[in-house]
Amino acid sequence: MNPLRFDVHPSVAFQLGADLISDDAQALLELVKNCYDADAKNARIDIDTRAHAMDVQPASAYPQAAGVITVTDDGSGMDLATVENAWLVMSNSPKRKLKAGGKSPKGRVPLGDKGLGRLGTQRLADNVELFTKDASAHKELHVAFRWSDFESADMLKNVQVQRLDDLPSSRKQGTTIVLSGLREPERWRGEDARTELEQRLSELVSPFEEIKDFTLTVRIDGTPLEPAEVSRRIRREADSTFRLEFDGTTFDMDCRVKLRYLEPAGDERRHAFESQVLHDQGRRLFRFLDELDAAKRPLTVASGSGPWFMRLKKSVSMDSLPGLAIDGAKLKANPGPFRGEIDSFDYDQLPTQSAFGTSKDFARHIKQLAGVRVYRDGFGVKVDRDFLQLAKAWTGGKSWYGLKPANTIGFIQISAAKNQQLVESTDREGFKTTPHFKNFQRLLEEFVKFSSDSLEFLRRGTLQFCDSFLQFQAGVAEAKSPEDVASSLKQVFAVAGQAKATASQARHTAEQVNRAVTKAVADAGRAKFANDRDAQAFRAAVAVVESQQSRLVEIVDRMEGLATEVASGQAKLDVLYRQIEALRDQLRRSMEAIGLATTVEALTHEIAQIASGLGERVLEVKRHIGKPTERDRVAAFLRHVEAAITGLRKQLAHIEPSLRYARERREVIVLSEFLQEFASFHRDRLANAHINVDVDGKLRSPFAVRVNRGKLTQVFDNLLYNSEYWLREDMRLGKLSQGQVTIELDSPRVSFRDNGPGVDPAVENAIFDAFVSTKKNGRGLGLFIIRELLAGDDGAIRLLPEKNKHGRRYIFEIDFAGMENGRD
Repeated sequence: MNPLRFDVHPSVAFQLGADLISDDAQALLELVKNCYDADAKNARIDIDTRAHAMDVQPASAYPQAAGVITVTDDGSGMDLATVENAWLVMSNSPKRKLKAGGKSPKGRVPLGDKGLGRLGTQRLADNVELFTKDASAHKELHVAFRWSDFESADMLKNVQVQRLDDLPSSRKQGTTIVLSGLREPERWRGEDARTELEQRLSELVSPFEEIKDFTLTVRIDGTPLEPAEVSRRIRREADSTFRLEFDGTTFDMDCRVKLRYLEPAGDERRHAFESQVLHDQGRRLFRFLDELDAAKRPLTVASGSGPWFMRLKKSVSMDSLPGLAIDGAKLKANPGPFRGEIDSFDYDQLPTQSAFGTSKDFARHIKQLAGVRVYRDGFGVKVDRDFLQLAKAWTGGKSWYGLKPANTIGFIQISAAKNQQLVESTDREGFKTTPHFKNFQRLLEEFVKFSSDSLEFLRRGTLQFCDSFLQFQAGVAEAKSPEDVASSLKQVFAVAGQAKATASQARHTAEQVNRAVTKAVADAGRAKFANDRDAQAFRAAVAVVESQQSRLVEIVDRMEGLATEVASGQAKLDVLYRQIEALRDQLRRSMEAIGLATTVEALTHEIAQIASGLGERVLEVKRHIGKPTERDRVAAFLRHVEAAITGLRKQLAHIEPSLRYARERREVIVLSEFLQEFASFHRDRLANAHINVDVDGKLRSPFAVRVNRGKLTQVFDNLLYNSEYWLREDMRLGKLSQGQVTIELDSPRVSFRDNGPGVDPAVENAIFDAFVSTKKNGRGLGLFIIRELLAGDDGAIRLLPEKNKHGRRYIFEIDFAGMENGRD
C-alpha cells in the first residue's frame, strides 16, 4: 500500500503572500531586506510601468510581459543548491540558523527568517525571475515561475518552475529579481504615487540615520525617488528633544528644551516672561528651577549647551520597575539594549524661512513625518504611528504639557543581534506579545512618564516664576494663601471706608472755605484801589481762586464717589471669602470621595473573586444534577453559597461606615480595638496571598480618638493596599516568600510598615503630593488622600527617616494627638 502523506494546494502559497504582506511597499521592503541579509553594499529598485521584460532583461522568460520591477544587489548571491533547498522551499530559511548561531561574513544578523520575500512578490506582478551568481560561479543561474500557474495547478509540486540556461555575467556576485506583468501599473504612475511611495519608504527605511554600509536607491519611470530625510538641520529647529538608551540593565533618559518653548500664554505672563526671562537669557529662571524643592523636581537638572536652555536627566534600573513580565525561567524578561531619539516641534515657533520654504511648508513636512517609529537595523517594523501611546497619556489627564503625537517625530532603534527576543509577527504587522515585548513596552512607558514629568516641571515652574513676579508687583507675598489675600483686601476695604468719611469731611471743609472766600471777595470788591493795574491784578487773582475752588469741589466729589465705590467692594469680598470656604469644604469632600473610590475599587475586586467562585460552584452543580452524588454536591454547594454570602456581608460591613450618610457621624474609637478589628478583617483576605497582618505595641492603652470611622478605615485601607501591591510584586519576582505588614500603636502615634522594598528615594520627599507614584499605572493619590483626610481632623502623617535592609525609608507614622477624644 502507498503511504499516506500531506500535500498543499497551490492556492495556499498564493494566499499566504496576500495575507502576510500588507501592501506593495511592504512587499518591496521584504525584497530589500533580502539584499541586506545577503551582505549587499548596494541595492537598487527600478520600477518601469511602460517597459516590457525583454527591455530590461533580454534573456527574460516572459519577454512581452508589460510593466517591470527590478531589484538588484551586489550581495553574496546563491548557488543551485541554495536556490533548490532554500529559495524554492517555502518557510525554509537558512537565516534562521544563522540568526541563532552567528553572523554573516560582514557581521550582519539576518533580518528575515520566514521566507516572505518571494511570497510577497505575488502582490506586485505575475512573473518572477531570479538571476543570481555567487563568488565561485562563472555564470548566473536563471530561474523563473508565474504566480498564475498556482491558480491552475492541482498540487504545489505540479507548479512549473523553469531552470533556464545559465548566463554569462561580468559581475563578481549578486542577485537580481525581475518582476514582470505588473498587476496595477497605474498604481506607480504620477506625482501622487511617487510622493506616497517616498512617504512609505520613510516608514520602512529609517530617515533618521543611514544604514551602516548599505545604500538603497529607487527609481520610478526613470525618476529617482527622494525618500523623506530627517536631517540634523531639521532637528535643530525642535523645541524639545529627548534621548533614551537602555544598556540591558540601566535605562538612561535625557530631555533638553529651548527657552522659547517655555513662553507662557496670556498677556500678563508673557510680559513677565519677556521682562524677567528673555532679558537675561533665562539665567534667573534657571536658578529658580534648579533651586525648586526636590519634591517638585524629581529629576536631575543641568544647564544646556548650544541652543538648549536646560537639560533634565533620569536613570532607572530595570530591576526597580514594578509590573515587569516574567519569562519561562521565572526571570524578568530582558528585551535587550535599544536606544531612541525623539523631537517635538511647536508649530507656532517654526522658522519663517527655511530650506523647506515658508514655515507652513516646514510644518507640512513635519506633519508628514509625525510619529515615533521602530526600526530594526534601519529597517522599519510596522507599528502604529503613535506607538508610544502619547495621545493616551496626554488625553488621559496625566499631563497637560506632555508630548503630543502630531508634533513629535522620532525613532526607537533595535537590532537583530541584540533584540532577538522582540519577535515580529508573521504578517509583519508589529510585534508578537511576549514577556520580552511587554517589558520593552514597560520601559517605553517609563520614558513617556519621564517626558511628561520633565515638560510639566519646566512649564509649570516657568509659570510659577512669572506668577511670583506678578505677585511681587501686586505687593502680595508669595506664600500667602487665598484666605490671607482676602484678609489683606478686607483691611484695604476698611481703610477705604475711612477714606469715605475723610472725603465727606473734606467736602464740608471745602464748602466752608468756599463761603469764606466768597465773602472775602465780596468785601474786597467794595474796596477802592489806588490805580487800575491793582484792580486788574485783584480781579485776575479772584478768577484764579474761583477756578481752583471749582476744581477742588470736583476733586472732592470724585474722591467721595471713588471711596463709596471701593467701600461697596467689601460686600463682594465677603461673598468671595465665603466662596473660598465653600471650595475648601468641597475639596475636603472630594478627598473623602476619592478615598472612598479607592476602597470601593478593592471591594469590587474582592466581590468579583467571591462571585467568580460562586459561579464556578454553580456550574459544577449543574454538571452533576441527576447523578447519584447529587445530594452531596448540592450540600457542598449550599455551604459554599453560605460562605460567599458571609464574605459579601463582611465586605459590605467594611465599606458601610465610609458611605455618605455615615461619614457625617463621628464617634469615639479606641485605637487598639479598631486596629485589631482592621487587621482581623484583612488577615483572612490576604492569607491566600501569603501576606500576614499583625498589630503590636501598647494594645491595652485606652487611647481613643473622636473621628468618623469611615475616614479612619480609608486611611488604613490605603496604607495596606500600598503594602499589598509591593509585597505581591516582590513575591511574584521571587524576592520574598512571605509578606509581613506590621502596625504598631504607641499613643498617640501609630507606625505602619512592611517587609517590602520600601519607598523609592527618587520620590521620598514628594510621596504625599498628588499624582506622585512609582507603581505601574499608579494614580499617585492614595497617600495624598490620607494626608488630606487626617489634616481635616487635625491629624498628620509622615515618613520616618529609618531605613530598611534595602537602604530605603519604609515606616509611616500617623500622629493622632490632635484627634484625641476630649481634646479641645
